[in-house]
Amino acid sequence: MSSMGSQGIWKYAQYLPSVAEENRITLGEGHTPLIPSVSIGKELGLTNLYFKLESLNPTGSYKDRISALALSLAKQAGKTACIGTTSGNAGASLAAYAARAGLPYYVYVQENIIPAKLEQIVVHQAKVFKVKGMGYSPEIGTKVFEMVREKAERNNWEPAITAFAYAPKAMEAVKTIAWDIQKKLGFTPDAVFSPVGGGGLFSGIYYGFRDLLLRNSADKLPRMVACQSAGCSNLVRGYNEGLGRPASGSSTSLISGIQVPSPPDASIAFEALRESNGFGEVIEDTLTWKWQEELAAKEGIYAEPAGAIALASVVQAMKAGKLNPHDKIVCIVSGAGYKDVDRQHNMVAPFMDLPLHDLEQLLNE
Repeated sequence: MSSMGSQGIWKYAQYLPSVAEENRITLGEGHTPLIPSVSIGKELGLTNLYFKLESLNPTGSYKDRISALALSLAKQAGKTACIGTTSGNAGASLAAYAARAGLPYYVYVQENIIPAKLEQIVVHQAKVFKVKGMGYSPEIGTKVFEMVREKAERNNWEPAITAFAYAPKAMEAVKTIAWDIQKKLGFTPDAVFSPVGGGGLFSGIYYGFRDLLLRNSADKLPRMVACQSAGCSNLVRGYNEGLGRPASGSSTSLISGIQVPSPPDASIAFEALRESNGFGEVIEDTLTWKWQEELAAKEGIYAEPAGAIALASVVQAMKAGKLNPHDKIVCIVSGAGYKDVDRQHNMVAPFMDLPLHDLEQLLNE
């Protein structure tokens, strides 16, 4: 029987930053299902399409892996609180893990944060500050990041920003997604399609496969495919234009979780694209919503829009001839559908005006 200290991401403890077993925080995160497509893959002409269901983590997103390590590091270092920023999922996750660790959590949220995500943060009694312009303006987002870093240093708090640029040790936990994939498949996929906002998820998965390569546990890197909304595609545009930095411009995307016009981990994401011979896909919001609906209807997977943009990108890449029918492809489903209740209402509204049936009538049909 395994000890509590080896549950969740701590099954990979030997490869993660060192944390004494008594300081390890977990809610059972990680080791999420990797399942083959039963319908959409066939429709697209793909024989090996898989979905990594990060939506089934304890608070409904991959962020739980990071939170487990962040709060464990905070506890070990004697931090008195944690502080961060969020568009929703990181805040919900860190609030839950901070509550489990017994630490206060101060969080600065986007002006346009989805109410359901805000409620998920508040339910754990985090201290929340909504910031005007955050989520739209690159300059405000950068200033908030820097303010959080300064407050953390001044007060001996843990800086809980889910980006390698601000919390590199905690972000090591994202590598466990790659390790899960390799372990489950028994081989390295040909391509991994991942949503990109700040770039941390994308970069962490790349680092995870790179580690496997260095440990001789993989024979190649998968092609890393960066999936961004057309309304906030600064990272992909900057890479495609050879700028060496994200392109400029405010976010107009309606896809929560990837509205990061100034992605802090862009430099690592660029490295991942270069080293893996990867590429970027820029997806209109309407297309992401379409494939969110298809994913639910045809695969039984209920993802939030950001969790469906990887599939939308596979479809677009396949039509453009960038993929081969027998490529082994993994889509990262980063968050659960219940994260965006407004979107859920829009999806089901046409079907909700249901007539009331008399039981006798139903029995006689």
